[in-house]
Amino acid sequence: TPGLPANLVSSTVRLASSMRSYGIATSAISERIYSDLQGAMRTGDAQRRDTLRMLRSALHNQEIELRRELSDEEVQDVVERQVKQRRKAVEMFRQGGRVELADQEEAEIRILIDYLPAQLTAEELQEIVTAKVAELGLHGPRDMGKLMPELLTATAGRADRKLLSALAKEELQRQATVT
Repeated sequence: TPGLPANLVSSTVRLASSMRSYGIATSAISERIYSDLQGAMRTGDAQRRDTLRMLRSALHNQEIELRRELSDEEVQDVVERQVKQRRKAVEMFRQGGRVELADQEEAEIRILIDYLPAQLTAEELQEIVTAKVAELGLHGPRDMGKLMPELLTATAGRADRKLLSALAKEELQRQATVT
């Protein structure tokens, strides 16, 4: 590969080869997770190490279920599910007065988010929602079922689904009052 030092290229090839021989997924995200896990073990970062081990376990379980290696999109879905689980846990711990456990879960979320694409802002999402409603000619809340699949495709994992749904509902309500 032009521009990369030979030792970096060869170590990356060796890493991918050894990962395949142990049955570890070799999508780009999976390789990055594996590499970051090794780095965390070397530096003694227990929080990052433990979080990435849990993530690798979830990825491995998904591969076993599907009986094949995961694509980058599937790896991203698993990471999103892990983030969602931890957000629910944070909420439950806060309700139960377990602030220290909620803080630990939030730290894990910050680590996991590094493996997701950059999230769109509320303003960017609003623009996408408004454009899709106009493009599809939707007129009210009954059209939510037509709008959401289009929005999920357009945002491709770069948006919080709760926020996206709320913005879509709000826009469809606005359209219902205009017509």
